[in-house]
Amino acid sequence: MDQWILYGKSGNPSSDIAKAWLKNNGIPFESLSVYDLTREEIVRLANLMPGGAKNLVYPDVFSFSMINPQRHTERPYIEKIHSGELSEEEICDLVAEMPSLVITPVITNQQSILIGYDLDTLVSTFRNVKVKDVTSA
Repeated sequence: MDQWILYGKSGNPSSDIAKAWLKNNGIPFESLSVYDLTREEIVRLANLMPGGAKNLVYPDVFSFSMINPQRHTERPYIEKIHSGELSEEEICDLVAEMPSLVITPVITNQQSILIGYDLDTLVSTFRNVKVKDVTSA
């Protein structure tokens, strides 16, 4: 049985829905805050992503602002990351300092990774995952 980790943000609808979906489908997972990500874990996740660390980050300021309307400090860095101004190492350093840049939820078993909530991707990814025994009361 795979052990999955869900990195999310409290109050983020996508994270909450993904967590509920995993629970309802008997998928074993550990739920952690995206703010607990270490630089080493960010590098590990980036290595699983096609395109590296920049694909862990919101693709534009608009989508970041929709989920994080109160956060202004991080916004200028999103454009720097996606414009190619920063190296992979610099992006990992920046994400470690500002984990709110990460699209959530992040679901991983250290061999594969899912970013954001997408029902079709969840269903196809977990189609062959052995689930916990679930009995009805």
